[in-house]
Amino acid sequence: MYKYEVIRPENDLPIREIIHSVDSFEMHWHNLMEILLVLEGTVEVRIGGQDYYLKENDFILINCNELHSTKRTKDDNILLALQINPDFFKDYFPQINKIKIDCKSFNARKEEQGKFDFIRWYIGKIVLESNKKIKGYKLRIGSYLYLLGDYLINNFKYDILDNDKEELRDSDIFRLKRIADYVNVNIDKKITLKEIAEKEHISYYYLSHFIKDKTGMSFQEYLNYMRLDRAVNMLRNTDKSITEISNNSGFSNISFFNKIFKENYSCTPTGYRKQIKDMHIEDGIFGINKKQNRSMSYLDVDRNSVFKKLFSYLKPTDINIKSKEIEYIDIDISDGGELLSDYWKRLITFGRASEGLRSSWQEQLKEVQKEIGFEYIRFHGIFSDDMMIVNRDEKGSIIYNWSYVNELFDFFMEIDIKPFVELGFMPTEFKSSDDTIFWWEANVSQPKDTNLWTDLVVSFIKNCINRYSLKEVESWYFEVWNESDLENVFWIGDKEDYFKFYRETVLAIKSVSEKLKVGGPSITYQTLKDEPWLEEFLEYNVKNNIPLDFVSLHIYPEYFSPRKEASEIASKARKGEISWDIAYNWWKNQKIYYDKDHVYNVSELANKKINKIMGYNPEVHITEWNASAFGRNLIHDTCFVSNFIIDNILKCNGKLASLGYWTFTDIMEEEKVGISEFHGNFGLISKSGLKKSSYFAYYLLSKLGKEIVKKGNEYIVTRDGDDVQILLYNYAYFDELFLRGDTSLLTNTERYSIYEDKKSKEAKISILGIKGKYKITSYKLNRENGSSFDEWIRMGAPESMTDEELGYLKGKSQPKMTIDYIKVGKIHKLETYVPVHGIELILLEKMF
Repeated sequence: MYKYEVIRPENDLPIREIIHSVDSFEMHWHNLMEILLVLEGTVEVRIGGQDYYLKENDFILINCNELHSTKRTKDDNILLALQINPDFFKDYFPQINKIKIDCKSFNARKEEQGKFDFIRWYIGKIVLESNKKIKGYKLRIGSYLYLLGDYLINNFKYDILDNDKEELRDSDIFRLKRIADYVNVNIDKKITLKEIAEKEHISYYYLSHFIKDKTGMSFQEYLNYMRLDRAVNMLRNTDKSITEISNNSGFSNISFFNKIFKENYSCTPTGYRKQIKDMHIEDGIFGINKKQNRSMSYLDVDRNSVFKKLFSYLKPTDINIKSKEIEYIDIDISDGGELLSDYWKRLITFGRASEGLRSSWQEQLKEVQKEIGFEYIRFHGIFSDDMMIVNRDEKGSIIYNWSYVNELFDFFMEIDIKPFVELGFMPTEFKSSDDTIFWWEANVSQPKDTNLWTDLVVSFIKNCINRYSLKEVESWYFEVWNESDLENVFWIGDKEDYFKFYRETVLAIKSVSEKLKVGGPSITYQTLKDEPWLEEFLEYNVKNNIPLDFVSLHIYPEYFSPRKEASEIASKARKGEISWDIAYNWWKNQKIYYDKDHVYNVSELANKKINKIMGYNPEVHITEWNASAFGRNLIHDTCFVSNFIIDNILKCNGKLASLGYWTFTDIMEEEKVGISEFHGNFGLISKSGLKKSSYFAYYLLSKLGKEIVKKGNEYIVTRDGDDVQILLYNYAYFDELFLRGDTSLLTNTERYSIYEDKKSKEAKISILGIKGKYKITSYKLNRENGSSFDEWIRMGAPESMTDEELGYLKGKSQPKMTIDYIKVGKIHKLETYVPVHGIELILLEKMF
């Protein structure tokens, strides 16, 4: 039977529910979404050439205008078809008519059915509300439909079809209708594809492909189905002989009829008729007798049994299933091969050199090195006046005092970390103008005499060599200046001035030792993306044979106004036309945010540009990186940053030589010290030594193994010998409002309203290939465990905290740690729950 339906809403509702049984082959399509749910028995469904076998409780979503067919199996069946008018969603999802959702419950394992139980729950609620018609039922049905639509598009894969890829056009529908009508009228005669092609005025080959493409079956398959359907009806409802039925159905001979029938019903036509006669059909659940057609309408079915079934979908289902998603992770520890680079441990940063002379600052870095252990540390201001390097003697000659430099670098050597030296800023004695940045007035002008600058650099390096050895200093990095692309901000001059400045600096350093590692230009990601600045810098060095041992860049997620406009604002502030506070606020309010893959995308872009121009591949170091470029962005203190760190580090594995987080501590003074303990500064550790959740992200990363066993969406599995490490996280990025720069929902005490809506995650983990006794250690890092900021909020958000209050927070702000001991034969299963913004590390340490 052929059927195309343009179905209108009933009773002002955008739904139709049809409870029925299928006894024949039906092919049809319509303008509605349909969820076909098997309440009893089994049924075969074909969509687009793919056959599906559905048993009790299975369901399938049929999209708008998808050609589909249903066919009875040897079992009786009761089906619920919930048809939904897509126009109901159009105001909020205009492309709904072109959406193709992949939702088939029978393709999922038993343990995955929780995801589909929620849909069964909605189907049950909608049908029951529609039938009970209690006051307000239409409002409730509309609410359930919107929630069902939301659940479908957020939990199942879907495609939005282009106009050219729509399942069926009107012209296709009319042609298929003509073909079906012709077949129905002439079913008992010989029908060829050639005669239909002639009637349609198209070629035989075109029509053959057309039918196969639109129906998912060949013309002969379709013809056989239609003839078989007619034969089954006659077997059930007439006393005609098998031969008569074969002839009247259009089969060429009795042998072919028997063959096709047996392929579809696993018995002969004679055997099928005997089964029908033997069935004891009386008035009962179906209310029919054996002479009636067993295809039942809504009224034929026992409503009590149907509602009892629908109630069963409401009882066991936890409505909160919507708030979490289940992920199945199968691990075979014999897999692997790719190495997990510890590039992220190569570099950490802090604000400026003189801050490193403070005892509280040094205590924090000691703790970082003890628990994580970075290789290099970068900072501003090695030559700034507060390091007191450049002096004049009684005769007015320049003399250098390396006391503070040596004190700082001695401390570095003591805790086993090497300096990644940013060569800047300009000492007052060498400045060419009074232009400064930061409240501590770092001078950003070019030297009034380049020879003064290069002599300072050479003397500095020779002092380091004399104190720490040439071999040691050759292992350090020397970066020429900071963000020279930001003209009138960090550099008073243009890019050509910087190119020359870089050349003179590099040549001076290499005059001491060719093995000393020098690089730059330490430019921002936006300049890299929007301008050919980097390309021109690289081409300048290649053309002039200037050494470049590494390329350094800075990456933050904000997009600012064009560099020229920012430069003009900074210039006005320097001239006194506007205050620096006004300039800063203007700059801060210009930002919008890039997407969550920004760091990876910039790294890829940088490598492509460098490889295209250079004849070799210098290391690429990201010498500044954070979740924001502003030291008062309140997101810095939240659990979001811990996920931001882990996600970007894992994605950029193998892409970079280092990824330097800016900064390890809130003891840094680009602006004056924040009053609140959690004032949104960059650091992993607060000014009073409270470790933020971002700190523990690095702490957990440091416990991963060297070899990657498996890596997937928001998880990684590593190993180190017989030990296995599993890291899972649940990363929610900024929502659309915040991405566009609206920070109105970000306040001192409410800092989690700016992120995308995301579900908690339940992970079911199966580990194959481990054997023996294992110690299992679990670390949970989330808003409830390990977040000093969230604990501070629960405490009442006190300001100017006492030692007792700080001690309390330090004691409470640790990841939750649990330990278990297991004996494994071959396979081990784990289950865990990771909330939004949460992280969990599971360590399996083999004991014997």
